[in-house]
Amino acid sequence: MTLIETLEKMNAAVCPCGKEHRFFGEVLSGEGVLGKLPAWLLERGVKTVYLLADKHTYPAGGARVDALLNEAGIKVISHVFDEEALEPDEKSVGSAVMHYPYTADAIVTVGSGVLNDIGKIVSALTGKPYVIVGTAPSMDGYASDASSMTRDGLKISLPSRSADLIVGDADLLASAPARMKLAGLGDMLAKYVSLAEWRIAHLLVGEYYCEEVASLVRQALSTCVSHADGLLKGDKNAALAVFDGLVLSGVAMKYAGLSRPASGVEHYFSHVWDMRAVSFDTPMDLHGIQCAVGTLYAAKMYDKLKTLTLDKEKALVITAHGAKRFAPFSARAPRA
Repeated sequence: MTLIETLEKMNAAVCPCGKEHRFFGEVLSGEGVLGKLPAWLLERGVKTVYLLADKHTYPAGGARVDALLNEAGIKVISHVFDEEALEPDEKSVGSAVMHYPYTADAIVTVGSGVLNDIGKIVSALTGKPYVIVGTAPSMDGYASDASSMTRDGLKISLPSRSADLIVGDADLLASAPARMKLAGLGDMLAKYVSLAEWRIAHLLVGEYYCEEVASLVRQALSTCVSHADGLLKGDKNAALAVFDGLVLSGVAMKYAGLSRPASGVEHYFSHVWDMRAVSFDTPMDLHGIQCAVGTLYAAKMYDKLKTLTLDKEKALVITAHGAKRFAPFSARAPRA
């Protein structure tokens, strides 16, 4: 079953979990789908587009999008970030907003993680339709309605807007840098941990859980792993498998109304490393690479937990002692 067929099936089904799962965006995934973008925009009356890209994604795909839209009679006003490594912070968002042309009818971002997060914020602020043309199968935020940003040095998730259209062209995705493809696979491998933790939270504390949504992510993860060997060989099917899995992971979070299906403790490792990089000027890597490393740490942690003998009475005593110890801090009046 293709990604589009999966989404259509979920949209039409009544889920046993009691929630109504709906994804209102559209997805174009496959070979040659980029050529369908001008018609999609024209059908919605778009005459002028604000195109966001950076010094890497514009030559990779932005120039082609620019040419396609111009050939279709759609005016393109571009803002291309010239930073070597674009940061998702106040400076980049401010730059995108300050260059925004108020004649634009839609926003088209050509890129992946950081650029997509910025584009979604600009779309949310302006209320204009949003299109993301993925240049790499590198992260699972394509379908998310939030943006992972650094604000005042702290890593946060800002409400923004999910894309009206997600475009994953096989040629563009397969030609992405190897490390970005590895990041996407790493972000997918993190689902081994996130799905397990979601189930554990349901069993231990009764947190909401949907097996239908979990199954979608599980199947996508299995497909990604089965194509992993071809990912670095430029195999288009492998690139599409990871891209579709990442999109489906983002949709799963929307279906569930929480990040559990795609994000567990391994993502917290990554966020801490991001914040340390900002605070202490330490090295950081792509989000998916860090999540992959975090997955290894999480797996080791769970292996360690399996060797422990649980003593409920001892745990309750320690918990009670901790509550008494920290009670004076929680009871303090807030500072003026």
